[in-house]
Amino acid sequence: MNETRTEETSADEADRRRRKPRLVLRLNTGVGQSGRAFDAEIMNLSHSGMLVKTQATLAFDAPLEVVLPKVGPTVAKVVWFDDQLYGCSFSTPLTPEQLDAANEAASDPDETHGVDHATLGGRIRHLRNRRGMTMRGLAAAVGVSKPTLWKWESDQVRPRHKTMQRLADELGVSELELVYGTPDLGEPDEIVQGSLAEIVRDAKKRIAEAAGVDEARVDVSIDWGDGD
Repeated sequence: MNETRTEETSADEADRRRRKPRLVLRLNTGVGQSGRAFDAEIMNLSHSGMLVKTQATLAFDAPLEVVLPKVGPTVAKVVWFDDQLYGCSFSTPLTPEQLDAANEAASDPDETHGVDHATLGGRIRHLRNRRGMTMRGLAAAVGVSKPTLWKWESDQVRPRHKTMQRLADELGVSELELVYGTPDLGEPDEIVQGSLAEIVRDAKKRIAEAAGVDEARVDVSIDWGDGD
């Protein structure tokens, strides 16, 4: 009788282990605390907490946010620390679907994209358009030139930290959301990749073919002045 009960218990335990959500081995994302955002890796994830690796110094007495796929910024707190590793617990447990989304994102080796599968440049452009801002308007608000903003949006240059915070404020999001993404931002706009010279050459070729003229007779100019 006892042997039968033991066998049933072992079978139930094995079934629970099979149904236990998988653990993330590495998810590149970011954590935010006290208004600042930091690069981080989630080394282990469960419904109740996570193991985070970061070179930043996180405090025990302040809540932090971590960006997760299909969830966005998720509130947690540090419960232990050891050599760049932070054990954290979530304020609200994750669902199995959210755990699966994190595991799927962890298998993607492309570190240039955030958890929303967009680049930083694509996110900047999408948010600017969503707020109805021109390049001139956003550049002026942040204190940079339009060519600089264009380079940000085409992922040729990354804003510096101080500028990133001003940019996030103007776009109405946190620095954490801007840098690492969040599903709440919606689908990013498709942006044209490549250097400005390459894009101009391609445009001249297309215009010449459409107009039926020699490419040498096509002139493309950009007004970086005060006009929109």
